Amino acid sequence: MVPALDERSQSILLELVQDHIEKAEPVGSRSLAKSHFNKLSPATIRNVMSDLEEMGYLHQPHRSAGRIPTDQGYRFFVNHITGFPNLENLNVLPEDDERLSTNQSFDEVLETACSQVSESSHQTGLVMLPTFSNTRFHHIQFTKVGLREALAVFYSELGVIQNKIIPIEKEVTQEQLTSISKYLNEEFSGKTIKAIRADLMRRIRSEKEHYNQLTNQAMELSKKVFNEENENETLLVEGKLNIFNQPEFTVDLEKIKTLFKTLEEKTKLIRLLDSCLQQDGLTVLIGTENSDEEMSGCSLIANNYGLDEDKMGTIAVFGPKRMDYKNIISVVNHTAKKVSKLLSERKMEYKKII
Repeated sequence: MVPALDERSQSILLELVQDHIEKAEPVGSRSLAKSHFNKLSPATIRNVMSDLEEMGYLHQPHRSAGRIPTDQGYRFFVNHITGFPNLENLNVLPEDDERLSTNQSFDEVLETACSQVSESSHQTGLVMLPTFSNTRFHHIQFTKVGLREALAVFYSELGVIQNKIIPIEKEVTQEQLTSISKYLNEEFSGKTIKAIRADLMRRIRSEKEHYNQLTNQAMELSKKVFNEENENETLLVEGKLNIFNQPEFTVDLEKIKTLFKTLEEKTKLIRLLDSCLQQDGLTVLIGTENSDEEMSGCSLIANNYGLDEDKMGTIAVFGPKRMDYKNIISVVNHTAKKVSKLLSERKMEYKKII
């Protein structure tokens, strides 16, 4: 168990981390004394830094160099700053808010949010789009378009439309398809696709509840429309090259190649953001707290966006551990709240239209 830090040790650690973030180089006791602690001698600060190193908060890369924060040191710094009441609006400009508006389509809002967090942070911006499972169903329309085919047009509560051609029995008429649409809309409107799937399985297993022919057909068509094959989990990435502008990634070519491959393939990032989606509020993963070894030199700052009580996706910034946590946490939190607000407004507008 790490001993608690006294007030002086905390102050020195916090200032050292902030200086390292700004200067990208080891911080020495003389520099700290001159910049922040004119009442403390460099020798006193050096002794405190030595104690902090023994406790795992700092690391000395070379014998004659100053110290840099370890993952534990960064974690202490992040835990300290996230308690600031005014952190959310620290680095948010009015023109940033204006870029996100209800005049944009759902996809455009998320694309703008991704580029905005990347540009504001000078790091890599990430936005995980909602999965089909997390979409909240509003209504569906079936139209017969062939002897054995029907077009299913799916509307979510946000007005997002998905079209899918599904196979049907030859004898199914348009009148029956209209009745099936009406039945499904009455039964499932307002539920998430995940909940609808669970409900369908329960109904199908419970002796089919003596379904009539129409209900049986509705169940069969529902399985085709709401199945897991429709999942389209996608990750938006902006500013992939930003991470390579940082000095810590200019000397290790293999590290650069591995990170770039991670950003290109997206699979590991999607898995990481999916774990953030299971959390409430802000998530900050530092260095080895990331699940994959190749991300151990990086940090991720993420927050979820959603509609009402539903978490739909995640907005994040990915970059080196030596990132500007204060400003980036502010940008990510604010953008996630802004996107959630716009989704709520879109839902209200869509309800007026229909």
